[in-house]
Amino acid sequence: MSIEITESLLNRFDYTYEKTNNQLEIKLGLGLRVTADFSNSEKVVIKESLTTWNFLTGTLDMSLHRGIIFNFIATFVLTGLFFMGFNQDDYITSSIILLVFIFFVLLWSGFYFTKAEQMKQTLRRWNEN
Repeated sequence: MSIEITESLLNRFDYTYEKTNNQLEIKLGLGLRVTADFSNSEKVVIKESLTTWNFLTGTLDMSLHRGIIFNFIATFVLTGLFFMGFNQDDYITSSIILLVFIFFVLLWSGFYFTKAEQMKQTLRRWNEN
């Protein structure tokens, strides 16, 4: 598992990345970054994170899994506030808002999760030998 091999393949396939010490931070766009830590010669640690101005966490920096959990909690809290704010007879509006929020969170969670996992698998394949 070599940082040099991974770096040459990232250059070959035109990925944007930053190298600091024994880490490569790969920018995948839309606020998603995958970091490969080559500090341990036997094991490469690969982590994903969301930076500011992304569709899941907005202006907050956090890991992808925490971002997904944060959004599901925020969706139900905001929907509860909408239910309390509307008349008791107007549940259809709140239900539609809940469905839209859930769809939004599922759509972007799936997008970011798929993109991060594909990059992780690519890095693992490159460093198998």
